[in-house]
Amino acid sequence: MGRVFFNTRLNISKLTADYTCLESDSGKTFMVLPAAATDITLPTIGTGTDEAGEGWHCKIVLDDGGTGIDAGMDYLINIDMGSGTNLANVGWILEVDGSAGDHCVANDDFVTCSASASPGDTLWFWTDGSRWYVEGIVKDLSEVLFATSGA
Repeated sequence: MGRVFFNTRLNISKLTADYTCLESDSGKTFMVLPAAATDITLPTIGTGTDEAGEGWHCKIVLDDGGTGIDAGMDYLINIDMGSGTNLANVGWILEVDGSAGDHCVANDDFVTCSASASPGDTLWFWTDGSRWYVEGIVKDLSEVLFATSGA
């Protein structure tokens, strides 16, 4: 018979400013409510202290702290998957408004979220130990997309 766990909770961290993720942040959901332009840096891929090894993962959800209106984020958010390392990351971002989506290509080291991104825009990141994999669902693709550098 397997173990049964009661009163387990989702591991959530609220971010309001720049943050560099740690190896110990694996499995967290980051609720990002920026007070200014914000940079989130995923850990370096590797096996050392504070590095993301195989299986490291997180979820990032944009939050406006109140109204939830379309295009209501107010501040730019850059998510850095290893700027300058050109890991040939893999992934896609889909839009609920019907666009075809955005596909990560060689040298896309960032996901950029404009000040007109929408609360609830969500991205999942994980690694196999050699590169990042990304899935995203957003309101407007023109506001959240892959890029070779931060905005």
